[in-house]
Amino acid sequence: MSMLTETTPSVAAVSPTAPPSPPIAQVLPLVRLVASVCSWVIYLTFRALLGILAPLQLLLPVILSLVSPITVTLYIVMDAAIFTPLSLLHQTISALYPLYVFFAIACLTGAAVGILGRLIIFTVLGFLAHKGFQRRSRPSLTTSQPLRRRKRRTVRIQ
Repeated sequence: MSMLTETTPSVAAVSPTAPPSPPIAQVLPLVRLVASVCSWVIYLTFRALLGILAPLQLLLPVILSLVSPITVTLYIVMDAAIFTPLSLLHQTISALYPLYVFFAIACLTGAAVGILGRLIIFTVLGFLAHKGFQRRSRPSLTTSQPLRRRKRRTVRIQ
């Protein structure tokens, strides 16, 4: 008995304390610090980029006036070669769309009527064949009539 009592652990009463803070509350200050450092680095990069590009802002009107003949020429060529034909194509397709629908419906209706007509013909012919409708048979050759061979005639070119 004494051995059994020595191996069992004893339960000690734990004094009630405040529950530990959740892990997210421990990570939140670290996330705030990383976010503020990243925003500070982005701000400094943006300021440096503006400092470098500020002198180029003075040259921008000169560059645009030098490039303007090219942009105007490209605009005219694009308008004549791409935008006008596309506009005409769109208007033509829009105008011909009712004809497209009409012919599509006509084709579908013709196919349906043809299939239905074929079905009716096969049904009628099957009904007539079942009722004992006999076709006219060709007169058979009897053995009393010998088969004659035809003579070949040659055609001469004169």
